[in-house]
Amino acid sequence: MREHKIIFTFQDANGDYHIECLWASKAGTCYRIDNIPFFTPGIAKGDIVTVNEEDDQLYFDMVIEPSGHSTIQVVFFNEMLMEPAMEELEKLGCSWEGNQASRLAAVDIPYDVQYTLIQHFLEKGEEEQKWTYKEACLSHY
Repeated sequence: MREHKIIFTFQDANGDYHIECLWASKAGTCYRIDNIPFFTPGIAKGDIVTVNEEDDQLYFDMVIEPSGHSTIQVVFFNEMLMEPAMEELEKLGCSWEGNQASRLAAVDIPYDVQYTLIQHFLEKGEEEQKWTYKEACLSHY
């Protein structure tokens, strides 16, 4: 149940700082991440995190229990390619959140999904110049 928003601060490749808010639910004294990060690196759906509370806002502190999920961020070169690609990833056991207008998708890969199949699919699409992708949080080895 999405009850709380946690504020994450991260630095991009250019060194600029950004903020992303993720939904979370209480998990004892901590919080479980309930959605897939679009931008924040090192965080995956289901991770248990601690927060600092300041002015009635929750700020990410640290991951205390990784979920074992991986997060992949995909940017499509053509928005028409997003739905078919995401349908294929769903068939492979993934879930996703996306915005067709921005051509951006965040993909959740559960711990029990074979990453090599996902990686092969993503690499093939990148080679065909359909998209580019980033392994934002890789728990699969």
